[in-house]
Amino acid sequence: MLVLLVGWPLYRIYGYLSDTRETQDASVLLYQVAQFQIELLNSSLAKVSGAGDTGELDALRLSAYSANYTHERLVQAVGEGKLAPLHSLEQLVSSVLRLQIGGKRALRPEEKEALGQADKLFKDIYEGYGKLLSSAGKPISSQNDKLSKVDAELSELLKKRLLR
Repeated sequence: MLVLLVGWPLYRIYGYLSDTRETQDASVLLYQVAQFQIELLNSSLAKVSGAGDTGELDALRLSAYSANYTHERLVQAVGEGKLAPLHSLEQLVSSVLRLQIGGKRALRPEEKEALGQADKLFKDIYEGYGKLLSSAGKPISSQNDKLSKVDAELSELLKKRLLR
């Protein structure tokens, strides 16, 4: 009985001091947030194909901005040069702002077509983003390279079609 009365409190004190709870790496948690933001952006881009005017692009602009912001922070957390920046997200924000700068107006057919093409390309980014980091929080270079390539294609599309 004496061993139990002395042993149990000592065991509990040891547990508090050693902090045996599992902790998560902050970059893995940030990656999960970035994945969620990319998923929201993918959904917003898919909905834009039916947009009739520039006022309906607000959700797209906000989700592109938050996805870009979160990805930039993820790049900083993982380490500069280990993850490719996604310049197309920044250009998507600029493109939508440019479309909206003149106020609420009807989208032209070529603008709708360009947004539809952007949606198709972004689906590749969305699919690749889910495989960007390993469960240990380390970048997977092959996925990073694929993502960088599709990002460059999307950036070029946005420059040629919406930022001219």
